[in-house]
Amino acid sequence: MPITSAPTPGTVGPAVHLLAGALTRALLEEGDGFRLGRFLADSGDRSAGLAAVRVLGADVLTPFVLKGLPLPGEDAALIEAAVRVYPAPQDQPRETALWRVREAALVRALAALGVDASGWEGLTPVRPARQPPAPEWVPLAVDLVRLACAAPPFTDATVREELARRRLDLTRGLVRALLRRDALSAARLARWLTFDAVTARPPLLAPALEHLEIVGADDARVLLETTIARRTMTRPPA
Repeated sequence: MPITSAPTPGTVGPAVHLLAGALTRALLEEGDGFRLGRFLADSGDRSAGLAAVRVLGADVLTPFVLKGLPLPGEDAALIEAAVRVYPAPQDQPRETALWRVREAALVRALAALGVDASGWEGLTPVRPARQPPAPEWVPLAVDLVRLACAAPPFTDATVREELARRRLDLTRGLVRALLRRDALSAARLARWLTFDAVTARPPLLAPALEHLEIVGADDARVLLETTIARRTMTRPPA
């Protein structure tokens, strides 16, 4: 069912930043006080709040997955509502392919928390066959920036094995983003580099995160990516 009431113009971006900030605080603080329902209640615009949940994808589950907390049924229902009212694109092959990766990460994250989302209305069908990563490093980096919500801790084993062979390309992408002063892209690519950080930490990863935490201190989305990266650097692969 498509969305019936659009968010107020100009509210989705701020809602995304508010949610990213709430997720970062939940990851940094002790306790289990984070609730998506509370965020939506505080956001003032339910449509914008649901859109923010959809934009951040599986990352809205990071406080529960990384801290080992149970997912409240009400929060699972809100994620399902976001998927339903903001369905993935179906008529643009390139976009659909990218969304399929995002959706697979969301389904995996929910499954890890005991929620079966495979039949949810609005999800792009998750198919066994996947499009291989781009052969050239710049298109690869561009794709991975857009797919950050499928990065660790939500990367499946097959993707992890493929990217293990592209570590140099990932590093090139990170350096390119840093040189372009694109902090958000750099933070997302740094997060992708954490997939093997437990056993073979790339030498650029730690200083890049330190730099991004400084230059991105006022950007909630940059800080969310770096915070997730910090949490996953020492977390063994699932």
